[in-house]
This record gives sequence, C-alpha cells and structure tokens, in this order.
Amino acid sequence: MHGWGVTEALAGLPESVVLLFALLTQLADAWFVFGGLALLYLLGDERLASDPRRTGATLIALATCALAATVALKTAFGVHRPAGAGTATPPAWLPTLFDTVYASIATGDGFGFPSGHATSSSVVYGGLALSLDRLWSRRRRVLAAAGIVGIVTLSRLVLGVHHLPDVLAGIVAGTTVLVAVWGLAGDNPERTFLAAGVLGAAALVAAFVFAPNSPDEALKAAIALGAGAGAAVTWRRVGGEYPPLPARVALPGVAVLGGAWGGIYVGELPIPVTVLGSALVVAGVVALPWVVHQRA
Repeated sequence: MHGWGVTEALAGLPESVVLLFALLTQLADAWFVFGGLALLYLLGDERLASDPRRTGATLIALATCALAATVALKTAFGVHRPAGAGTATPPAWLPTLFDTVYASIATGDGFGFPSGHATSSSVVYGGLALSLDRLWSRRRRVLAAAGIVGIVTLSRLVLGVHHLPDVLAGIVAGTTVLVAVWGLAGDNPERTFLAAGVLGAAALVAAFVFAPNSPDEALKAAIALGAGAGAAVTWRRVGGEYPPLPARVALPGVAVLGGAWGGIYVGELPIPVTVLGSALVVAGVVALPWVVHQRA
C-alpha cells in the first residue's frame, strides 16, 4: 500500500478526535501562517527577538519559500491524495451551520506529495526556533517546534488527506528549504524575500510544465512570486527596526491586508493580477511600521 496502511488504520477514530485534529491542522494552514506571522512582524518586541522587525520579515519570507517549494515539488511529482481526501462527513452532533467550515478544514485537494502542511510547518516553526533568540533556550524552542510539526503531520494522516510518505517527505523538504535558505540568506529579509521570489518563479514554471491542467498550483506559485518580489523591494526601501505597532493599528491592518491576501489566494484571478495583488498586499504588511512611523 502506498501509505503502508497508516492512513487506513487511523480512519476509524472517534468523530471528536477527528474534529480536534481538523482544528490542529490549521496551525500550518495558509490563513493561520500569514496572519500569525504578520502579527508577529508588527507586534513583536525585544522579549521575543533581539531584532523583532527583521525577524518577523524573515519569517514571512521563509513561509513564502515554503509555499513556492511545495508547489514546485507537488507538480513535479504529480502524486494524488488518498481516495476520499476531498470529502468529509461532519460529526452528527455538529450544528449544520458549521458543515461547510468542517468540510473546508477536514479535506484536501490537489496533489499530495509532499504534504504542504508538513513542509510549511517544518519551515515556519523551525524558523521560529532559529529566530526567536530571546524566548527560552534554543533547545526548548527546537523541541517545541518539533512537537508542533509532529502534531500537524499526524493531523494530515488522521484526516485521511495524506499517506505517511507524503508527510515524511514534507518534513524532509521543509527542513531542506529552511537549512538552504537560512544558510544562504541568514536573517536578512531582503535576501530571503528574493529567494522566495526566485523559488516562486521556478514553481510557476514547474506548474506550467508539469501540471498545465491544475491552475490552482500556478496561482499559488504566482502568489509566492509576487510576495517575494514585492516584499524584497519594499524592505530594501523602507524596512528597518521600528517600535512595535499598537494593537489598535496592527489588528485592523492585518485583518484588511489578510482579507485581501485571502481573496487573492482563493479568487482564481489571472496570473499577472495574482502576482501584482500578492506583491502589493505583502509589501503593505512590510511597509506598515514605516508608514505609522512617518505619520507619528
């Protein structure tokens, strides 16, 4: 069996357990990663990192690298998900109002190898462990990151949207991306965003070549390309160390920009529009501390 029977063995877990893992898998979902890292960038202070704005920007760039690498690898391998990954039966006790939400968080579509959630969690939480130099010891941060990655990868198996090789390959891919990009760019946001842009361009080519009938993959690559390019230019011009923003500014800012980014993510817009829109949104997040500082 492709997944060595692990996914099938987990299929009979109680509905409450499956719902719990459907919620836990959001720790590596695109909306959670974008919103969480944007808030870290805008609100983080010296209790977390010695250079919080640089750290937050680098982490956003790393997450963008993870998105691009996932698209490139998934389209190159072209491996499909387990049967039934695109459907989910909500628990009988869950109010009907939440059926659509449950289906959204408990299913998967597109290619399955490597797991995007495993890749993303390895990059993002591994990056947090490397970057948050004022929080705990590095050993504790690495252990916490490994625990979160383990929970996310297990959730993909419990939900039946991946086989075991998919999530193992995702961990390897994510770790490789993190080590490679960190080794080349360190905690330099401009270089890391440039790496994201280059990976996004490569992923876009891979999507056109290997998966011309899967336009969603090309759109995700276009998002990574736009985010990397737009944020690299913006950081070079206005990036720097600014005080944390007040929550009354940061929260609405992330809500507006995050909503726009989410619309681009699901909007199935033309590729050029997707690239430009993603560039403007992520550049807006990067520039927001500078804008507030200029108006102070």
